[in-house]
Amino acid sequence: MGYFVGAISGTSVDGLDLALVEIEADSVVVKQAITIPFPKQLRTRVFELASESHLDVVRLGHIDAELGTFIGEQIVQFIVTSGHSIDGIAAIGSHGQTIRHVPNDLFGFSYQIGAASRIAAITGISTVANFRAADLAVGGQGAPLVPVFHDRIFRSSNADRVILNVGGIANVTLLPAKPNHEILGFDTGPGNTLIDAWTRHNFNRDYDHEGELARTGSIVADLLTQLLSNPWLNETPPKSTGIEHFNLNYILNMIRTSAVNSDPIHILSTLTEFTAITISQAILRWCSESGEVIVCGGGRLNHFLMRRVATHLPNHLVQNCDELGYDGDAIEAATFAYLAYLFVNDREGNIPSVTGAQRGRILGCLHPA
Repeated sequence: MGYFVGAISGTSVDGLDLALVEIEADSVVVKQAITIPFPKQLRTRVFELASESHLDVVRLGHIDAELGTFIGEQIVQFIVTSGHSIDGIAAIGSHGQTIRHVPNDLFGFSYQIGAASRIAAITGISTVANFRAADLAVGGQGAPLVPVFHDRIFRSSNADRVILNVGGIANVTLLPAKPNHEILGFDTGPGNTLIDAWTRHNFNRDYDHEGELARTGSIVADLLTQLLSNPWLNETPPKSTGIEHFNLNYILNMIRTSAVNSDPIHILSTLTEFTAITISQAILRWCSESGEVIVCGGGRLNHFLMRRVATHLPNHLVQNCDELGYDGDAIEAATFAYLAYLFVNDREGNIPSVTGAQRGRILGCLHPA
């Protein structure tokens, strides 16, 4: 069927993930993938925009166009460097950068920036974007969207599998071994977002490398109890969330509410434990009491977090997807290449049992070259 490029900037705002994917009727192969750091000023502008409570529409428009230009230019360079021709790419699937994800209001929406028309104009490749809107329009959460790709590459007839994606927000996909059983998928809560936010705020680092800071601290019991009292955690799937809910202000409010006065390193340890508990409890409650857990996303590289997850899942085999031959940094970008493939072939991209949508929908909007 051809070559497709997927592009996404995740909730951690740590870079642009690109994947070149060859898709045939019976195979999906990630040929090449890369993460491109944002220019410092662009990253700051995007991160501030995603964190603001009120948006200036002119500033929003400018950053939308700037990000779209950056994505388009990087895709051209990526394709050329990979040894492929622009003419050989069937379509680009661009997720963009989520600025707001508000699925549960009367008029729920999910808003991403990264002007797709500019991407199409710069690359000369038709670009599919705005993937979440069609699912939201029929009562879905618009998220998570990766389960359709997880199903294509990770499904096993030998065992039930839970695919855990730890980005800014963590989400899981349950792939039953029996083909007639429904796929389940949902957000579990924070992935990297609280850990990263607290690390930036206190330690002048973008993230806690391999969890080396958190492992030196101790858990603050009162704060952990307060964090775990969040009612969203007990909501039944389908459900989704974002950095609108889990962010630095959320941490500061929890600290005030629990009257904690503790060393920042202990709070970081507590946030890491909170993340591990919410992931593991969600798997145990709604997915499986035993089996395989395959971990993707940047959070898989936080070794301390992964050890804590495994500790809370003693009857599961928790494995990094790289051990199975998959690039854990490429899965999300490859997902949007695959969603572009589904779009151009008039095939549904959402899974109603995952998002809660009333029916399947073709996802995305086309921006012609």
